[in-house]
Parts: sequence; C-alpha cells; structure tokens
Amino acid sequence: MNASPASAPLNATDRASVTTAELDASCRWPLMTLLGGAAIWLLVSSVFALIASIKFHGPGFLADHAWLTYGRVRPAAWNALIYGGAMQAGLAVALWMLSRLGGAKLSQPMLVVAGAKLWNLGVLVGMLAILAGESTGFEWLEFPRYASVLLFLGYALIGVAALATTHRRTVREFYPSQWFLLAALFWFPWIYSTANLLLVARPVHGVAQAVIAWWYAANLHGVWFVLVGLAMIFYFVPKLIERPLHSRYLALVTFWGVVLFGSWSGIPDSAPLPAWIPTLSTVAAMMALVPLLATFLNYRRTVKGRCSVIWADPAIRFVGLGFVAYFLSALMDTAEAVPATGHLLQFTWFMPAQHHLAIYGFVVMVATG
Repeated sequence: MNASPASAPLNATDRASVTTAELDASCRWPLMTLLGGAAIWLLVSSVFALIASIKFHGPGFLADHAWLTYGRVRPAAWNALIYGGAMQAGLAVALWMLSRLGGAKLSQPMLVVAGAKLWNLGVLVGMLAILAGESTGFEWLEFPRYASVLLFLGYALIGVAALATTHRRTVREFYPSQWFLLAALFWFPWIYSTANLLLVARPVHGVAQAVIAWWYAANLHGVWFVLVGLAMIFYFVPKLIERPLHSRYLALVTFWGVVLFGSWSGIPDSAPLPAWIPTLSTVAAMMALVPLLATFLNYRRTVKGRCSVIWADPAIRFVGLGFVAYFLSALMDTAEAVPATGHLLQFTWFMPAQHHLAIYGFVVMVATG
C-alpha cells in the first residue's frame, strides 16, 4: 500500500500562515510547566521505587517509619510514575502535537499552566495521602477522593485548551496522530470519573468492585497510554526520518483495534466471576494482536531502508526503543491473558514487569525522545 501525501506529518508552515517559531512560542510556558513537573515526579517515583525494592528484600530498612512501609511506598511510587510522570509528559507532547499538526497557536496557554499546577497539586496531595495510609486500596486508583478532584479539574482545564486549539486549526485534514490524541483526551475523564464514582464516592459491593478496578486499569494502561504513545510514534518517526507514514489505513486499524479491544482485557482467567467475563477478556486480549500487527507493519514499512537514520539521530533512538518496549509489553499482556500461561504467571512479578515496561519503556521513553 503506497503512502499518500496526507500520510505525512505536515509542518504548520506548509499550509498555514503561522510560523513554526510562533507555534512553539505559544506552547513554551505550558510545556515547561508540564514537562518540568513530569521530570520531578519521575525522579520522585524512582526514589520511592528504589526504597520499595530495598524494603522488599530487606524488610528492616526504614522499618520504624509508618509512612515508609512497603505497603505505602510502592503504591506511592507507582502513582507518582503514572499520574505525575507519564501522564504529564504525554499531555505536554500531545498539546504541542495538536498545535503543530493543526497549524494553530496553543489556545489559552495560561489555562494550561493553571491546569498543570492543579494537576501537580493533586498528585502531591494524593502522594501524601497514600503515605499517610489513606489509599483507596484499588491499584492504579490509590489517590483518595479529594486528590482525585484536583486531578480532574486540572485535566479539564488542559482538555479545554486542547479542544480549543483543535477547533482553531488551519490545517483541516486530520493526521492519524490527531485521531489518537483526541480519543485519549475524552477517554481519561470518562474512565476516571466512572471509576471514582463507583469505587470511591458511591462504592458498589461485592465482586463488582474488582471488575470495575480491572476495567479502569485496563483502560488506563491499555487504551489511554497506548493511544498517546502511538500518536507520538506515528508523528515523530516519519518526521525524523523525513518520510511519510506508510499507511493511514493501517493506522486506522490500529486506532479501532486499541479502542475496541483494549478496554475489555485485564481480567484474569482465575477471577471469581461468571465464566463469560474472564473469557471475554481473554478473547479481547487475543484480538488486540490485530492492532499490534498493524502497528508493526506500519512502523516497519515506514522505516524500511532508513535504519541508518535511526542510529544517527538520538531522538529517534528513544522513539524506536519505545516502540520495541510497546511491542514486547503487548506480547507479555497476551501471555498473561492466555489461560495456559496466565495460571503460571499471575502470582509472579511478570505482571508488574509488564506494566513497568509499558509505562517506563514505552510512554516515558517515547516522550523523552
């Protein structure tokens, strides 16, 4: 399938009167705020993760401090990584891409700065709450309700600016990365508000809690992070090697595959639920191989014959390594879902390793590039 001219990530100067320098200048302070916060939280999460790792092997380390027990330090590290580091970095790059691809200056930059400050305040409050023992107990959703409100308000302000920027775009045709980013923009407030309502504000009872918790985690790491990460790959790889994206149609297969199948996976076969629910989750995890294959073909055919450029450009090395991490983590996710291997892996460190590879190796690495 030949690439069409529309498959290339266009510069704003190609079809708009606004210069690239003006676009970048409009994004400067919002991106500095978001990326600066992301860098700090990545460092904080790494420190807490190191403490948790030491305590796992030596329980006596910092054992006299209740705030630094393993059961508090590990979720604090994980939430700092997810919400403070990876999501902030993803939002920052997403705003810049929407501005560049749309050929429009970032709308309401001070609104984004205010949203970023609210977001960071929410992460800080949530981190302190977890260390103080006020975690909700649901993995990926440990922040208590008052911290979640700050996160939601901060995200709303950033989302309004992103939508306003897209509305003001001068390049009317959507590039594939914009599909992914706009879908992700709406996806998070939906899943975050639903999970908080049904698990924290007005908690449901029984096994429904476990189902909703699995659903939220699967949507966050299997849909939101994947959409944002692949949007960056589909934009930066063609741009850096100066070649159009191989196929919009393969990108469309990837998009709908991630949206349709990513949110149904994550429930283990041994879960104490009606048999059809884990079975449906397993089928969805297997079907997720379709968008994975489409992404691999699109990436492989885009970079074919230009591997020397990948090794020469430091930025694309990060992006390429992030793609490899995404591919491996997706295969690991499938291995967890298959009953034959899932029964052997579910109570090991295999699943946390897959999550770390998906966040650290995929999203953070691509955003760093």
